[in-house]
Amino acid sequence: MRKPFTIITTVHNGDAHLVDYFDNLASILGPNDHAVIVDDGSENPVALPDRLQDKTTITVLHPGRIGRGAALNLALENSPIDLIAIQDIDDASHPDRFDHQAKHLTDHPGGLVFATATSDPWRARFGHLQHIPAARLYFANPLHHSSLAMHRSVWERIGGYDTDLPCCIDLDFYLRAVTVGQARIWRIGTPLITRTLDPQSRYFSRISADIYQQTLAMVLDRHRMHLPRSIWPLLGKLRRLSRGTL
Repeated sequence: MRKPFTIITTVHNGDAHLVDYFDNLASILGPNDHAVIVDDGSENPVALPDRLQDKTTITVLHPGRIGRGAALNLALENSPIDLIAIQDIDDASHPDRFDHQAKHLTDHPGGLVFATATSDPWRARFGHLQHIPAARLYFANPLHHSSLAMHRSVWERIGGYDTDLPCCIDLDFYLRAVTVGQARIWRIGTPLITRTLDPQSRYFSRISADIYQQTLAMVLDRHRMHLPRSIWPLLGKLRRLSRGTL
């Protein structure tokens, strides 16, 4: 039997996804797993469906509107199991997701282990497990936060998620995990999640382009000094190739 996880979900006005989310949670929650759901000030407070009311392994917290970074930290603070898996409200985990991630976390206990999604067009090009250098995230971020699994000690070492950022919270967490927490990033080539691709249904689609670009630049600059200088010419060349200017 695999090692158990705490499955973390934060919700803000996610009514349109709750039925599918709870169906998925019921199907993936193992007998020794626990789920912690933080309702981040939804207009309609999140409540467990009747069929899950007697599940003592699901905790729902209602702290009011505290923001996604703080909601993630609160969920981790209340996690009874140290292996952590993130599950976004509008995505779905496949039945064997945690079997794969538990195995790789045993082999890489200080790592961030991600999975690919069924919608990723590039998944077949990679082997079963690929190391993703932090510098790769300066070109583009190929990682799905909803597929992240890690040991809680990584979160503890780097001081948790940033509670002040309006967006790019996930990217900042990854870069800090590598530059401060000495973690390594791994991605499983097997697609283990299904993502909702409609941008209008995703929370951060409401962030203005200006705020997103400003925050992205700030987050990247924040960690740039900790990465080897030798990678910047290569990344510049990759960017030019992607734009067809070489």
